[in-house]
Amino acid sequence: MAVLTKDQILSLIRSKTGMSAKEIEDRIKEISRREGIGENAAALLLAEELGVSIEEGEEPLHITDLVPGMEKANIVGRVMRKYPPREYTRKDGRKGTVANLIIYDATGKARLVLWDSAVAKYYNEINPGDTLKVIDPAVREGRNGVELHVNFRSRIIINPTDDPRVEGIPPLEEVRSYNYRRVKIAELNGGERFIELRGTVARLYRVTVYDACPQCRRKVDYDPSTDTWICPEHGEVKPVKMTVIDFGLDDGTGYIRVTLFGDEAADLLGMTPEEIYEKQKELLDAGMTPREASRKLAEEEFYTVLGKEIVVRGNAIDDKFFGLILKAFGWDDVDPKREIGRVRDELREVLKKVDEAGER
Repeated sequence: MAVLTKDQILSLIRSKTGMSAKEIEDRIKEISRREGIGENAAALLLAEELGVSIEEGEEPLHITDLVPGMEKANIVGRVMRKYPPREYTRKDGRKGTVANLIIYDATGKARLVLWDSAVAKYYNEINPGDTLKVIDPAVREGRNGVELHVNFRSRIIINPTDDPRVEGIPPLEEVRSYNYRRVKIAELNGGERFIELRGTVARLYRVTVYDACPQCRRKVDYDPSTDTWICPEHGEVKPVKMTVIDFGLDDGTGYIRVTLFGDEAADLLGMTPEEIYEKQKELLDAGMTPREASRKLAEEEFYTVLGKEIVVRGNAIDDKFFGLILKAFGWDDVDPKREIGRVRDELREVLKKVDEAGER
């Protein structure tokens, strides 16, 4: 490979990190004085310190290309969802902070995990809809595919302007489901399919986690004689943890009970199924029944979800125990831009009908 000039290295550092030219120049001069070397060598050393590869021919990756254990990954994705940071305890007893985001590109989606200093550095600057260039994250296997873990060695460039991959990523409005019909709770009679409701989480009934078949999501039974988990439909399986949350939604016109399963439920609660399971296990080991434990988790562990305004999608059904409920498939935070667009479209339809009536 040909030796790069200082200006070429400076340009590469700027494109990879988002630093200003002045900031890079100052750092190069500082390293040059500190190490007693020329500015070209100092530029190379700075690139190494920042984790910027100067190798030519680096192939741009997409989410579908990611493999657990991959090194020096470079991914561009758009933020689909952003979850609140939460505190965790390290093995040595010290407290740390972690925050999760969901990003996507034209090939798929992945969980982006910010740890400790990365939370402080990037979290408040990132919003849903932003594009992120993620440089040198740790690529790990997650419960729902690969995950990108951002630590002190990683870099994130928010809304990069010089990466051609950005143009291939659909806008947030296109990837969110628009096949669902927005309705009011008061309009529901039961049997409505593929609807969405906008409302506030007004009550939490229960939170629970169970061992499920990875194919059909049905509860599986443990056979101690063979040390295996058995699904009634698929036989011997390796179970996954399945989260369930039942909550009440109020939209101002009415109130409905909502049941949400799986990763969507865990994401609403802001914890992994494994973490929720451990909290549930503590309550069961203390002598509570499964019903008591699920209620206590809802009332005391996840009460912070109360008051959260969301858009939830699913089918309305008549349940023999609870009456009219929404069996939900997924949820989203309320997007102000989308809501403004929805109101604008509704006004256009009203004005169109008024104009048509006036012409008659």
